[in-house]
Amino acid sequence: MINMKEKDYKREISLLKKEVSLLKRSVRKKFNLVINELQELGSNNKQYEVVFDEQPITSYYDGLIEKVKTSKSFKDVILSKDVKAQLDIALSQIKNRYTLIHKWKLNKLQNSNAISLNFAGISGTGKTLTAEVLANELGKKIYIVRYSNLVDSYIGETGKNIVKVFEIAKKDNAILFFDEADAIASSRTAIFNATDAETNLTRNVLLKELEKFEGIVIFATNLVSNFDKAFERRISLHVIFKMPNIMEREKIWKLLSNDLPLAKDVDFNKLAKEFEFTGGHIRNAVLNAARIAIHNKSNEVKQEHFLHAAKLVKEGYNTLMQQEGKTNLNYLG
Repeated sequence: MINMKEKDYKREISLLKKEVSLLKRSVRKKFNLVINELQELGSNNKQYEVVFDEQPITSYYDGLIEKVKTSKSFKDVILSKDVKAQLDIALSQIKNRYTLIHKWKLNKLQNSNAISLNFAGISGTGKTLTAEVLANELGKKIYIVRYSNLVDSYIGETGKNIVKVFEIAKKDNAILFFDEADAIASSRTAIFNATDAETNLTRNVLLKELEKFEGIVIFATNLVSNFDKAFERRISLHVIFKMPNIMEREKIWKLLSNDLPLAKDVDFNKLAKEFEFTGGHIRNAVLNAARIAIHNKSNEVKQEHFLHAAKLVKEGYNTLMQQEGKTNLNYLG
């Protein structure tokens, strides 16, 4: 039996945990405010440009979400004809929402007020980038939600965080993008312990918020087959992002290398044929090729640099597939 003193200690520990959690969010928010101010300076004076992970800062965390400042357009992403056609349908649906919902009364047939899309495909195929493009096309902000930021150790708090996320998006008229949504939108499990019960409760909260929300929600998932049936009924459109074909890969190589000083021997068609990469892998290879060229004191990025970089990425990817951890990877990106 727990005595009063033990209860007091437990209460004190609980309060301390909450204080630490609030402090983390406060520090992160202040940190990102400083980053944003520095980025604004960078937009007026190149010598103050802030760089993080090889790219200028384009987003910041605000508590539970990542607010992205996007200027991406369809020129910045290489998509298959099928995906582009589906996105055109989605854009038309969003732009004609009033007619569909209020004039044609489609709200009577829907399980949700939200326009919800599911971007399904392996990592690196452009799901996040495409979401940013859609936001820019619609003139809206996009808020990225990661399940790891929503999870709270206290029972019921994760659900409350989901409610907050939707409230913020509604207030700011922003698109919600649930990255790696498999963790929250996958099939519900049998309840064997408190964790299972909490997971199912969290899904129920998300479903209810989705029903009420009158904005745009995009889920990014790896395995569409594991999608919860209740979520599937609320999805307006599933967009499948496949591994790019040779022609698409060649275009991605060219697009991502556009600003590099390229040698005459560079052949992106050969690279596209030899390496069956996603756009994410090609990005890493381009970064590594530029680094290798600089290391070799070359004023140009040559075919040999691209080949070396691509082989490192391929070797690193194969290692990752063979091991559970991400240690000892050979690529730099």
